[in-house]
Order: sequence, then structure tokens, then C-alpha cells
Amino acid sequence: MIQHLYTSTQNVAVDLLRLDLHHELASGNKWFKLLPNLSAARRQGKTRVISFGGAYSNHLHALAAVGRAEGIETIACVRADADADLSPTLLDAVGWGMALHFLSRSEYRRRHDAEFIAELAAEYPNSYVIPEGGANVLGAGGCGAIVDLLPDSGRDYTAVVLACGTGTSLAGVASKIAAGVSVIGIPVLKAEKFMAEDICALLAELGGDRNNWCLDHRFHGGAYARLPSHMAEYMQLFEQQYGVLLDPVYTVKASYALQYMVDNREFDEGSRVLFIHTGGLQGRRGFGL
Repeated sequence: MIQHLYTSTQNVAVDLLRLDLHHELASGNKWFKLLPNLSAARRQGKTRVISFGGAYSNHLHALAAVGRAEGIETIACVRADADADLSPTLLDAVGWGMALHFLSRSEYRRRHDAEFIAELAAEYPNSYVIPEGGANVLGAGGCGAIVDLLPDSGRDYTAVVLACGTGTSLAGVASKIAAGVSVIGIPVLKAEKFMAEDICALLAELGGDRNNWCLDHRFHGGAYARLPSHMAEYMQLFEQQYGVLLDPVYTVKASYALQYMVDNREFDEGSRVLFIHTGGLQGRRGFGL
């Protein structure tokens, strides 16, 4: 599960936590977010689960697969044109029994509105709603279990680096990682205005902010799901060298960021850094990979 990647000339050791291998149906961080939410749905006697995402959403893909395995009806509110061809991700989801509810861009922007959620609940009775990406306190708390995969809660590491789409996984890891370990999040979209606030809110619900994390906004590549040519070249070299696939939306940006920081001596000599592979490999299909 933990793979050593390399040790730099500055004696910075870099390890990789292979969450992409962790769960067959919901690889990466998705299982950790889904498990507590699905448990809550069962406790509340809900028979359906509704969530949100785009045409290549890792979250919806995982939810559909787990829902089928667990016998729970799943409904995806998808930001897409109902007349468009279904993506490979959505074809998988439909094949697993997920129903698709298409939303326009303006409708999708309402996905956090209580009134809109109430409208969906009325249309699909007895439903449990999971926010986009599993981004709620249950999802964050579930991601705290990632730390349980590390010896001594990661005590031997100087820092942990991971990609951030909503910051939910970072909040969970930061809430449980051993004292003295820094958690560095790499936002994969322009999120300076909101992601830190969202993480702080999650940490407050998880028991308090330990001030052991930060966000590095240098590596978003211009926009969500935009892969600059230099990162695409880096991804190809990384995969050839280490035999580990990255996804073009999340893990390539975080891995590139970590390599940049090591190369530019942003870690002290002798540091030991853990990179968390958060999965998402099914999304490679959106880039023709």
C-alpha cells in the first residue's frame, strides 16, 4: 500500500500511499467519503441516495458501483445536456443501475441551495442527499480513516501531500495525522476564495483546527480539468519511471507540485514526505487515455 518512490539529492525521501489500489469499486478517497454517508442513509431508513457531479465524476462513478453492490438505489444529478452522448463514466453508472437527472449549468449552480434540495427530495421521496464529491462532515470524518493506514498515524513523516477538489480529504487527514506532521493540499482548480474556508468549517465540526495544514495554489494549471502540456509531459515520464498511473485532473497536479517542491529545496534536508494517490483513474478516459 505504501511504495517508496525516490530519495532526492537533498536526502528528501518520497513515499506513495496507493489508495488507487485500496477498494475495487470505489478506489482512492471515494470509499472513505461514501462509507459513512451510506451508513447514515441506512440508519435513517432511506432507500435512495442522490448526489451531484459532472460527466466524468469519480464520485458518481464510485457511488453507482457501491450502490449496486449494497442494494441502494442511486440517482445522479449530472451537469450535462440530456441530448448529449453519455460519457464512459455515465455509461458505467447507468449499467450499474444509477438513474440520471440532467441539470443545466444554471440549475447545477443551485446544488447547495436548501430550496433546490427540497425540490429534489420531493421528486425522489425517501432520499438521502450526498453533496458533490462527498463534501460534508461525514465524508471528511471518513477520510480520517486514511490515516489509520499509516504506521503510527504517519508520525515518521515530515509532510503529507494530496490533491484537493473540495478539501474534504485534506480536512479528514489533518484531523487525524500525528502531531508535528504538516498536510499540504494542492487545489486542482482556482479556489483561493473558498476552499480554505470550507476546510476550516469541516475541521470545526470534526473537533477543531490543529493548524497543521496549508493550501498551495500554484499548481491548478489554469482551471479544473485543464492539463497544461508541461504537466502532461511530467505525467508520462512519472508513469514510465514508477509504473504508477496518475489521473489528469487530480493526482498529476499534486505529484507535479511535490516534485517541484523537492527540486526547489522547499523541504528541509532529511525530510520524509508522503504523497497520497487519491485515485480517479477512470477519469483518464475523458482525456483519451
